[in-house]
Amino acid sequence: MNGYKFHTHAWSEGKKTINSGVHVKGLTEGGEDDFYSVIQHMYEVEYNSSTSDNKVVLFYCNWFDPSTRGTRVDSKYGILDIRMDKRYVPFDLFIIAHNVRQVYYVPYPTSRRDKRDWCVSIKTKPRGSIDSDDVEVEVPYQVDEMSHVNEVIEVERVSGL
Repeated sequence: MNGYKFHTHAWSEGKKTINSGVHVKGLTEGGEDDFYSVIQHMYEVEYNSSTSDNKVVLFYCNWFDPSTRGTRVDSKYGILDIRMDKRYVPFDLFIIAHNVRQVYYVPYPTSRRDKRDWCVSIKTKPRGSIDSDDVEVEVPYQVDEMSHVNEVIEVERVSGL
């Protein structure tokens, strides 16, 4: 989805790669805000319309508190810390999978008692993406007709040299 490979938190436990963290930009009373979460469940909702079958993937997430009690940014290095034990109780726990970006959370060493329950949030890039300043507009592409296909010519199998 969006060039990322997502898994639930339960599936990622004990694995070397963790693909259950998500990030989305949203609106609050104070303006724009970033929301971070961990995927608990994934649902594929299929609905039929008169013209075609449609599917939507939804993530059920436990969101972390976006306030200063649950999120802080190191001004010197720009590192975003998330407090993993502070939850945000939103009106909606679901998000459409196409709207999220992937992140992973790195805990601080246990020797840092002042950073207990805090993790660093690291945003990942989708597979096969290249950073560019150009803004690309996604345009739907559909081929209604098949183009001319060249004939396949059979060649004798080579059994030895």
